[in-house]
Amino acid sequence: MKQFSFLHDLADLFFPRLCPICHRALNRGEQGVCITCLQRLPRTGYHLDPFSPMAQLFFAKAPIERCAAFFFFTSPGDARQLIHHIKYHGGKQCGRIMGEIYARELLPSHFFESIDTLVPVPLHPAKLRRRGYNQSEWIALGVEQATGIELRTDWLRHTRDAQSQTRKGVYDRWLDTHSAYETAPGIDLTGRHILLIDDVITTGATLLSCAQALYACGNPRISCLTLAAVP
Repeated sequence: MKQFSFLHDLADLFFPRLCPICHRALNRGEQGVCITCLQRLPRTGYHLDPFSPMAQLFFAKAPIERCAAFFFFTSPGDARQLIHHIKYHGGKQCGRIMGEIYARELLPSHFFESIDTLVPVPLHPAKLRRRGYNQSEWIALGVEQATGIELRTDWLRHTRDAQSQTRKGVYDRWLDTHSAYETAPGIDLTGRHILLIDDVITTGATLLSCAQALYACGNPRISCLTLAAVP
């Protein structure tokens, strides 16, 4: 154990792990981001409010049971830097760590009660090849590690390669995601309670499209979790 600790310290000396927000070298006990930046992230508290702005995105559209988002996506700001690191700059391990940290923060609230399956929002195969990983899947891996809930990446597929939605409005986002997801043939989700996981929620169009595809396979219960939410 002492040898492992020595090698860990040696690696940090020559290849320091940096916080993606403040770029300070991480201490031995820090993972993903430094403690200072982690504490500064603006928490949403959405999991405590059944009528949160995130929940309201789905009212009269889909019977989403619970909604949770770790922090507000502010631009410019620390949260924006963190999400861009996870999504565009190879920060998949940071995504896993942040998923685990958030899940552990949620555990005392019983948010995961009755949820039996984690389903990350899939990327289109072409985008997955370009990026090299699915950031939502890595976030889900962190949630799985904290909760022990089964993770399934084979139930949902992205069938249409759309352009980035970053600068698009509500209607254009809906057009891009409408019918863009489908389920694997022959699956029966009757009696399941699925937690859909994504990196950021803006209009809710992506999660809504994923939920609608899943509802067609036995009308499961569905809840949603993201790392960030656009205010």
